Amino acid sequence: MKKLIIIIGLATTFTSCKKWLDVNDNPNTATTDVPTAEMRLPPLISQFNYAYEAAGTRSAFLTQQLAYINSQGVANFKLTTWLSESSGSANYPWQTWYVMAAVNVDPLITAAKKVEAWHYIGAAKIIKAWGFATMNDFYGMVVYDQFADPNTYTPRFDDGAYVQTKIMALLDEAIADLQKTQGLTAPPLAKGDILNNGNVDTWIKLAYGLKARLLNHLSKKTDYNPQAILDALTKGPQADNQSTIMQYVDEGPAIPDVSKEAQQYGNTGLSTKFAKLYVDYLSNNYTGAPTGANNMEDPRIDTILPNMSVDNGWVRTKGVDVSISAGPNSVSFNTATNSFTGSPLSDSAYITLRKTPYAPTAGQRIQSTGSWYTRRGAKALLLTNAEMRFIEAEVKFRMNNKTEALAAYKAGMRSHMNLLGIKPTVIDAFLASSSVIQDPAALTMSHIMIQKFIAMSFSPENWVDMRRMDYCTASGGVYNEAVGIYKGFKRPFAVNVQAYPNATDWPRRFAVASYEINYNIAEVLKLDPDAAKPTYLNKPVWWDKP
Repeated sequence: MKKLIIIIGLATTFTSCKKWLDVNDNPNTATTDVPTAEMRLPPLISQFNYAYEAAGTRSAFLTQQLAYINSQGVANFKLTTWLSESSGSANYPWQTWYVMAAVNVDPLITAAKKVEAWHYIGAAKIIKAWGFATMNDFYGMVVYDQFADPNTYTPRFDDGAYVQTKIMALLDEAIADLQKTQGLTAPPLAKGDILNNGNVDTWIKLAYGLKARLLNHLSKKTDYNPQAILDALTKGPQADNQSTIMQYVDEGPAIPDVSKEAQQYGNTGLSTKFAKLYVDYLSNNYTGAPTGANNMEDPRIDTILPNMSVDNGWVRTKGVDVSISAGPNSVSFNTATNSFTGSPLSDSAYITLRKTPYAPTAGQRIQSTGSWYTRRGAKALLLTNAEMRFIEAEVKFRMNNKTEALAAYKAGMRSHMNLLGIKPTVIDAFLASSSVIQDPAALTMSHIMIQKFIAMSFSPENWVDMRRMDYCTASGGVYNEAVGIYKGFKRPFAVNVQAYPNATDWPRRFAVASYEINYNIAEVLKLDPDAAKPTYLNKPVWWDKP
C-alpha cells in the first residue's frame, strides 16, 4: 500500500511539474515550438530582404551604378575596383541569408502545417527559393541540400545548375500550396505578411515572375527556352500593383532604431556617390543612344539623382568616372559659413546620396536632395512589372519580333516611371519623344538592357544581366563600344590586377564568404579547386558559359 501511495504521489508530482512548465512557455521567446506561422513570417521576410538588398548594393558597385571615394581600405572602395574579399564584402549577404533567414524556413513550415496554413507554407517556400537563387547567382555555388542538417558541421557545396533545378521545383510547390484552401483554424496570410499584405495572388505572380527571371538567366545555354519564359511571364505580374515591393518606414533621425529605415539609406553613407556610367545612362548620353529633333530629358533624372542648392538655383550631381581615377577628394560642409571646405572645392559637385540636412531650417543650404532609392522611407523594388516587361522585350528581340519587343521596352520604362511617381502626362510625352526608340528596326539589345539597368537600380539582377551580356565587349572579351551591350562600361582605373590580370577579365562571381573559408575549406575546394586563387573572381558561374 505504501508503495502504491508513493507511485501515485510521484506521478502527481511529475504531472504538476509538466503543467507548471507548460504554463510558463513564453510565446514571445524564439524557440522551435512556441512561435506560430504568423509570428515567424515577418522576420523571415525582413531577414531575406536584408540579404537580397545587401547583395544589390554590392552589385551596384561592381556594375558602376555606385562608386566609393576616399578610403581605399574600405570594402566598398575595393568593390569599386572589382575586388570582393572573403573577410569583407562577401560576408554579410551570406551570413544574413543562412544565419538569419534560411534556417527559419523549415520551422515556419512545421508551425504552419499544424493548422494547415498552406498560404504561409507557400510564402516560405518562395522566400527559400528566392534567397537561394540570389546566393547561387552571386557566389556561383552554395550549400543547399545539407544547409539545415544539425548533424553536419562541414556541409557539402552544391553545383549551381543542380541548385537551380531544386529552386524551380520548390517554386512549383509554393504555387500549389498557395492555391490550396487553408484550414479552419489557419491564420489569414495578411496577419503575418509584411511584403504583399496577404494578397495570395501577388505571391503566386511573384513565384511565376521568379521562374521567368531564372529561366532567362540561361540565355547562353543550349536549353534556353524563350517560350517557357513567355509562358511564365503571362502568369507573373502584369500591372504595377502586382509588383512585390518592400515599403520602409521613415521614423526620423531622432529614432535610434534603424530596423525600419530603407536599407539603401543605411548602405550608402557620405562617401558613396553615383558613378558616371549611371549618370550617363539617365542622361541618355552614351554611344548609340536614341536622339533626334524631339529630344526630351528623362523625367526620372532628378527623382533619382541628388541635387544641391547653389546661388538660389540647383546643380545636379556629377558622376564619378571610375575608369580614369580613383575618385574625387572628400570635402566637408561648414555650417557656420554655410559652405563647403576642402580641396578642390569642385569635388563638392559629387553629391551625397542621402538627403542633407534631413529637416532643413530657413536659410540652411540644401547639400543634397537625396535619391528616391535612398530615402529613409523608400521602397525596395524587389520584383516588378517593369522587370517583367524588360524580360519580355529581351525575349521578343531574341525571337526577332522587334515590334512586340519595342512595345515591351516602352512598357518597362512606363512601369518604372509609374513606380517612381512620375506624372502620366510627362511619361506619355517622354515615351513619344526622340529620346526613346520609336522604330522597331532601330531597336537594339543595348537599348533594352540599358533601360532595364535604370529600372533595376540597386538590384543584384543588374550584375546577372551584365555577365550574361558580357558587359561591353566583343566576342574575344575585349572592350568594344561598337558592338558591346553596356556602352561605356570600362575596367576601373584602379582595377585589382591580381584578380583581373588580363584585359579580357571581368567580374563574374563574388568571393566565398570567410565563414566557409575558415571552417569548411575542404568542401569549398572539393567543388571548385580554383576558389583559393585570386582569379577565381573572374571565373564564370554555371549559366555564364555555354
